[in-house]
Amino acid sequence: MSKRDLDAGLCEEYRDDSDAQLDALLAAADAAVLDKLASVVDLDAGRAAVFAPSVTAEEVPSSGDERAESQLEWLLPFSGDLLVQWLAISRPGYLPQQLDKATSTIRTMTVVGRALLPESMRIYWGLATDFLSDASSQLTRLKTGLAHHELTRDAALALQEAARTGIEQFLGMLRKAAQMPHSPRAGRVIERLIGTGEMVLTLLGWARESVEQLFADTDHTRHCPTR
Repeated sequence: MSKRDLDAGLCEEYRDDSDAQLDALLAAADAAVLDKLASVVDLDAGRAAVFAPSVTAEEVPSSGDERAESQLEWLLPFSGDLLVQWLAISRPGYLPQQLDKATSTIRTMTVVGRALLPESMRIYWGLATDFLSDASSQLTRLKTGLAHHELTRDAALALQEAARTGIEQFLGMLRKAAQMPHSPRAGRVIERLIGTGEMVLTLLGWARESVEQLFADTDHTRHCPTR
C-alpha cells in the first residue's frame, strides 16, 4: 500500500470517528433540550387550550354549581321558545341546516344530561345516550351520503327514519326515569330534555319533507343542496 493510500485511509477513518462523535453529541444535546422542555411545559394544558374553542359552547357546570339552572335555561330553552328559533329553517329547502341543527342539539342534550342528572339516574341515562348516539350517527350518514351522491331516496328516508326512532327510544327511556324518585331539580332537567327531544322530532319531520322534495323528480342519487 502506498503512502497516499494509507493517508487516505486514515483520513476516512478519522472522518468516520468524527461523524460518529458529532452524531452522539447532537443526540445528547437534543435529549437535554427535550428533557428541559418537558420539565417546564404542560403538554396537557397546551392540548386543552388548542381544543377549548371547539368544546366551550357545549360545556355546562357540574351538578353542584349554582349556575347550573341558568345554564340549563340557556342550553335547553322551553320547547315553545325553541320552535320560534327553528322556524326559519322549517321549509324543505333547508335540509343541510336542519340536519346540522338536529345533530348539534342532540350533542347538547347529551352534555346537559351527563352533567346535570343525578347519579341515581345513571342507568337510565346510559341507555338513553346510546339512543342519542345512534340517532346522531344516522343523521351524519344521511348528510354525508347525500353530499357525496351515495344515497337513493329510499336509503335517505331509511336513515331519517332510523334517527327518528332513536329519538323516540331516548324519550321513552327518559319518561321511565321520570317515574323514579328524584329531586325537583332533576325533574326540571328531565322535563327540558324531553321537551327538547320532542322538538328534535319536529325538526326531523321537516328534514323528511326536505328529503322527499330533494328526490321529487327522481329516485336516483342526488346532491344535497348547500344553501
